[in-house]
Amino acid sequence: MEDYEYQNPELTSAFNDANLSIQRLNDSWVLCKRHIRNGNLKAWKIELDNIWMELYPDVLKKKDMKEELIIRNDSYMAKISESKNKTSMYFNIMARHLFLRELQDIAGKAGMYREEEDDFEAFE
Repeated sequence: MEDYEYQNPELTSAFNDANLSIQRLNDSWVLCKRHIRNGNLKAWKIELDNIWMELYPDVLKKKDMKEELIIRNDSYMAKISESKNKTSMYFNIMARHLFLRELQDIAGKAGMYREEEDDFEAFE
C-alpha cells in the first residue's frame, strides 16, 4: 500500500501544520497550568499571548466573527493591564484564559464532541 503522503502530497503540509499547531497549543496550555499552580501571573499572561498568536491566523479566517473576536481579546487584555491588585489580575487573566479556550474550539483545534444521536459507525 502506498504511503498516504505520497498519494496526496498537496495535503501533507496542511496535515503537518495542523498537527504542529495543536501540539504547540497543548504545550502552551500545560505551561499555563504550571504558571497558575506556581502563582506566576506574569508568566501565565505571557503564555496566553503565545496562545493568541497561535490562534490569530484562525481568527483571520473567521470572516463573520473576526472583528468581534479581536475586540473581545483586546478587551480582556485591557482589563488585565488595568488590574489594581493580584486578585483582580488573577480573575482577569482567568477570563482571557477561558476566552482563548473557547476560541480554540471555534478554530476547530480542540476536542471533537459527538452528539448522542451520532452514529458510531461514522467514525470507523
